[in-house]
Amino acid sequence: MVNDSTWRRTGLVVWSCATILAIAGGLHSLAQETPGKAASMAAFRIETEGFAASEADIRAILTSAGRELWQHFSGHKIELMVVARGHEGPITLFQRNDRGEIVVRLDTEKTFWAQYAYQFSHEFCHVLCGFKEGNRQNKWFEEMLCETASLYTMRAMSRSWKKDPPYPNWKDYRDSLREYADDVIRKRNNVYELYEKGLPGFYQAHRMTLEKEPTSRDLNGAMSIVMLQLFEERPERWESIRWLNGVATRKGDTFAVYLQNWHDAAPAKHQVFISKIAALYGVTLK
Repeated sequence: MVNDSTWRRTGLVVWSCATILAIAGGLHSLAQETPGKAASMAAFRIETEGFAASEADIRAILTSAGRELWQHFSGHKIELMVVARGHEGPITLFQRNDRGEIVVRLDTEKTFWAQYAYQFSHEFCHVLCGFKEGNRQNKWFEEMLCETASLYTMRAMSRSWKKDPPYPNWKDYRDSLREYADDVIRKRNNVYELYEKGLPGFYQAHRMTLEKEPTSRDLNGAMSIVMLQLFEERPERWESIRWLNGVATRKGDTFAVYLQNWHDAAPAKHQVFISKIAALYGVTLK
């Protein structure tokens, strides 16, 4: 059950997310799913050892988090997943386990439900992107999208829990979910530089670092605040990430080539949006 003391409340003045957004200027079929309260979640198994929490409660929070993205992927299929305890940060392994499952490790425990939701949303986004092992030169972009997914999911959960919490007595914690996301946004100090340089200038200034350290949260976390507005504006845009890795990356592929490959692999209905993202970075697609 929920323990009030485990929900993080900063006690600080949290910036308005709207203000911050303004600065940047086995297979499981989804065919039967529908958005909203009726939307369910992809099949996944939980190995509870090390979490110090019940399987039912872990499943409740992960299902609630995952379906905020999952409901926009009607008709798609993904491999079965297993969620296990990790101790070196959250991660989704490229190598499947002996059961053929995608292994997602979360580095949290007990009843820190906001951490469960935030970490799982990021890793589930990698799964939805069709993550692949390969050239890491442009991997930072996928990492940035997955950071966006975490922020998006936490904020969406804070709204959906008003009417549809996993348990009735969890309803009052919806504000803590929103505060958790806003606290993450507030701590992205590089967002000031992003405002000053614009997204193309910010990317060029940090391109070499991003290519070497794609998981840099200071950098891709700042850019995720820009993307958040785009996905909250039209949540159906999330489906476009299914084709992010539709073309195998090759050593030496520029960021422009990477975006062009994504654009060309995606259905026509998503190509305008992908071109929009490219334009934000100063890239013109064919």
